Amino acid sequence: MSGYDIVIKNGLVMDPSQGIKEVMDVAVLDGVIADLRRGINASGSRRVIDASGAIVTPGLIDLHVHCCYGIAYLAVNPDLACLAKGSTTVLDAGSTGELNFMGFRRYVIGNVKTRVYALLNIESQGMIEFSRPNQRWAGLIAGRDDMFINVDGTVDLIRRNRDVVLGIKWAHHGIEGVKLAREAADRAGCLLMVENHLQPETLKYLRKGDVVTHLYHGLRIEQHDGLLDEKGRVQPEFFEAVRRGVILDVGHGAASFRWSVAEKGLEQGVKPDTISTDLHSGSYEGPVYDLPTTMSKFLYLGLSLEEVVRAVTAKPAEVLGRENFIGTLRPGACGDIAVLRLEEGSFPLADAAGERRVCKRKLSVIKVIKDGEIVLTSPY
Repeated sequence: MSGYDIVIKNGLVMDPSQGIKEVMDVAVLDGVIADLRRGINASGSRRVIDASGAIVTPGLIDLHVHCCYGIAYLAVNPDLACLAKGSTTVLDAGSTGELNFMGFRRYVIGNVKTRVYALLNIESQGMIEFSRPNQRWAGLIAGRDDMFINVDGTVDLIRRNRDVVLGIKWAHHGIEGVKLAREAADRAGCLLMVENHLQPETLKYLRKGDVVTHLYHGLRIEQHDGLLDEKGRVQPEFFEAVRRGVILDVGHGAASFRWSVAEKGLEQGVKPDTISTDLHSGSYEGPVYDLPTTMSKFLYLGLSLEEVVRAVTAKPAEVLGRENFIGTLRPGACGDIAVLRLEEGSFPLADAAGERRVCKRKLSVIKVIKDGEIVLTSPY
């Protein structure tokens, strides 16, 4: 054999999909994982990377971003904001709807290096109005459902784009919008993601494999809105949702993560299944920055490194129904790899309200490999 395209040696491999946490080597050939074991012979390989002292994981998966760059004002460039920070795969959480998705697919998804899947917003125009300067927003807009939602058009578009569109997103509408999103998801046979508002009513429409995002926000749009009631107790409907297989997602964003809510939720046994950023034009310069920074906040909150890595690799891959393709370092899977550094020190990190906590550990990305190609190399 003439060697591999890339061999990463001596790194601490963390692959929750296989229950692996040990120093191993990873080899990539022709865009896929070719071998994973100790002592891989790297002679003749095009590129050998010494990852001693670093953490080697599958390429990270961000289950909530907004990346229809150039189409909606709120969107970020996925290659710069996601891929360059370790997220080789992202899920756009409803930036576009059935009327403007095809532009997103043609001009963004088809032209970036990042692997982009999408949720179709139940609102036919998506989120084209959000995050403009001086935009006035009065909260959930219950009166727009009939005017801006076309269930038939939504279902038809999903059926024609199943390779990319994996589900439906509800956000910012009243409860009638949740009902219509449920109907569309059932007819299209896909997952449904909803924002953590109008609770506990919204949770009633979620089934096994569906996702509730913005888990730890501190907003009060309705009296019992969100995870906690007015006394700081987890609303019992969340425990019931977990029992029936609903996925709990972080969705940090510019307004949807509070230290205090996360601490109270975790104290009462509510852990996130997936850790995501809700990266958009109003969050990528802070308080979110990137997925490794969001992961670091959950190390501070007491999750183990293994739990944090699982929440951005194996679990979101399972949610997307792509667990044998992404989120794993099994031989034959796509050659997506993140090499991370875990720094120790004092790192003040803020929540969505600007409250800072001094974190003792912080993750950052050193190298990113997507489909067997090195797309980022940072000093180490």
